[in-house]
Amino acid sequence: MPPRKTTPKTPARPPHAPHAPYAPLFMVVIVALLTVGLLLIWRELPMGPQPKPPTSVTDVKPVPATPASAEQKACEAARGKWVECGNPCHGKPGEVCITSCEPQCLCGGIAGWMCPENQTCTDYEPSAGTPDALGVCRSRAAVPAPSEPVRERPSGMLCDDLNFICVDDEVKDSTLASPFTVKGSGIAFENTINWRLLDGKGQKLEEGFVTADAPDIGQAGDFEIRAFMLNVPTTSTGTLEVLEYSAKDGEPIHKVEIPVQLPRTTMTARIFLAGYNTECTANKSADVTIVRSNLPVEASLRTLLAADRRMGEGLNVIPEGTQLVSLKVSGGTATVSFSPELQNYGGGSCNVEAIRGQIEQTLKQFSTVKNVVISVVGKTPEETLQP
Repeated sequence: MPPRKTTPKTPARPPHAPHAPYAPLFMVVIVALLTVGLLLIWRELPMGPQPKPPTSVTDVKPVPATPASAEQKACEAARGKWVECGNPCHGKPGEVCITSCEPQCLCGGIAGWMCPENQTCTDYEPSAGTPDALGVCRSRAAVPAPSEPVRERPSGMLCDDLNFICVDDEVKDSTLASPFTVKGSGIAFENTINWRLLDGKGQKLEEGFVTADAPDIGQAGDFEIRAFMLNVPTTSTGTLEVLEYSAKDGEPIHKVEIPVQLPRTTMTARIFLAGYNTECTANKSADVTIVRSNLPVEASLRTLLAADRRMGEGLNVIPEGTQLVSLKVSGGTATVSFSPELQNYGGGSCNVEAIRGQIEQTLKQFSTVKNVVISVVGKTPEETLQP
């Protein structure tokens, strides 16, 4: 019998042996796992002190803000613009300084920033091309006084040495009336032009102030003084002074002195006062001698406002400092407006009745006045003198 042929067997593949095509993918996975492991180990290594995260909202403590300085508070209270880093040379003409950094209160600009009361806006020159020009607030003592006139002397005017304040020369040696009117042009701090009338002995007869209509800080503005003479002068000549009071020390500066003739004729102004009794109405009259005026209604009302607190048997209960803003008589009605000081009576229906009585009776003594409408600037008659 012939021998049996045997077919050679293919060797069996080891179980779990990877197929050759997946070998590269397997290696990539291994590398990725090793990389991740190394990163995790690296993060666990000590890296120096780290901030402790807050465990609650209360653990988060805000960084305290730097408290505002007194200068910053004063600047912002005056509606100025405070900056921590400004040019120290700004506003110091003629001085040599190092351009570094200093806190400053800025002024001017389109926003109209202003300076504290004891400072002035320096180096501020706005124009049509630069309406946003800025100055810096500095003490008036730190601003060099000009040695040359600040502007050309206006034609037909009398001026101080530096032409800050000028007055129409037609008032020189003229005889003043009551009221008298004086026009002029001036450059002054906050546009405030002061005036005072002195007799031939230097005694003050009247004083007041007006506001110039300057278009901007440091520029000239027109003004008009209109004033009554209530005190009768003892001399026929006197001096009208138009000036500015220094913001530094209150001393007169930029003063124009004008010789004038003083009126001597007089008239009697009758005013009405509240009585000492418990009645609230004004029922006491007093006669006051004043300079004769061609406007007796207004002159009498102004005399009432300037009257002493006690006169004879009556009391002037109109709050001190009250100024007459306007008076118009038309069709038998006197429409009169006062400064806000009229409201400083402390309340009370009796006070209101007494104040109204003084004003109304002083005006109604004239045949041209049958009714009186009283108001305060910024308020309607209905809002004025309420209990």
